[in-house]
Amino acid sequence: MKNSKEKSFVIENLLKIMNDKKLTKVAFSELVGMPEPKWNKIANGKQNLSVNELSEIAEKLRMKEIDILTYPKKFAEVGTVNSDVKAQITVELKEDLKGKVLELVFGNKNLELLNN
Repeated sequence: MKNSKEKSFVIENLLKIMNDKKLTKVAFSELVGMPEPKWNKIANGKQNLSVNELSEIAEKLRMKEIDILTYPKKFAEVGTVNSDVKAQITVELKEDLKGKVLELVFGNKNLELLNN
């Protein structure tokens, strides 16, 4: 941190989580398993929070570290899209590219079936 009184966005997010859970600093420090004086120093920007401490806090809060970093938004991993959601794409191609793209997408055998 540049300034000892400057709080990082991670600390700001932890404070938001604490407030959203309607916890006091004492209750929050107990929940995350950290001595209250240490949490006060961290919360006030007077002490840095290590990556290991962040991981321990995330575990105690039953959250992922990334969700603390993106709080209040929740990080969505690629490939976790609801399978009920369907999408349709329309692509306009020149005639000479159309066959090549269809062959790439469907393969030679399936392309023959589509043409019949």
